[in-house]
Amino acid sequence: MNYLGVGISPGNVPVYHGTNPMVIERRVRIAELLLRCLICVLSVLTAFLVGTDSQVKEIFSIQKKARFTDMKALVFLVVANGVAAAYSLVQVVRCVVSMVKGSVLVNKPLAWTIFSGDQV
Repeated sequence: MNYLGVGISPGNVPVYHGTNPMVIERRVRIAELLLRCLICVLSVLTAFLVGTDSQVKEIFSIQKKARFTDMKALVFLVVANGVAAAYSLVQVVRCVVSMVKGSVLVNKPLAWTIFSGDQV
């Protein structure tokens, strides 16, 4: 077909068909598992560091200790990181079960739920 001067491909685009689709699927599952584990660890680490951090400020020989609970934004950050860590942990378990069972996700509503959760 020719639409507005756009021609047919001459066929000189290199395509490699030698890769086994099962190998590619396994690599994608491993990459997803590693990334979700990394997200979980970093979220827990962030929540821990922000939650345990404190700072002491001395003004005219009066010491004031500041903690994350003094600012609502930091409280929200700790809670949001905790929720992200919990969600990532659930997804890690799902990935491991999927790898052990060897089944591909074929449930469309579940796929949309996972996608929406990842976007949030």
